[in-house]
Amino acid sequence: MRKLLLVTGGVIAAVSLGLQGTATAAPTGATGWPTGCTAQTNFNNGAMARCTKNNGGHYKASAICSRLDGTGKIDVEAPIWRSSGWSQVHCPPATIFSSAGIVTKSS
Repeated sequence: MRKLLLVTGGVIAAVSLGLQGTATAAPTGATGWPTGCTAQTNFNNGAMARCTKNNGGHYKASAICSRLDGTGKIDVEAPIWRSSGWSQVHCPPATIFSSAGIVTKSS
């Protein structure tokens, strides 16, 4: 299951992606979710994100970019999962940054 944290206009919304299932015991070697995560604009038409504790999990930056021709928005994610430091992603050509977010996973 992945978690997405989306920051828009100073409002933080956490959205859990996936279906709810029955509870089961965690497998040996299970890891936790990153905590202390923040996401913001990188001031260069994109987003940057980091977590203060990875707890064995990983994270990456996500950005929603608006198309300059007004035909909608697209969601882009950094290609590499991180366990420390800043993750960055840039909006593609012919788009402009709209909001920043972070995607996390527990492995």
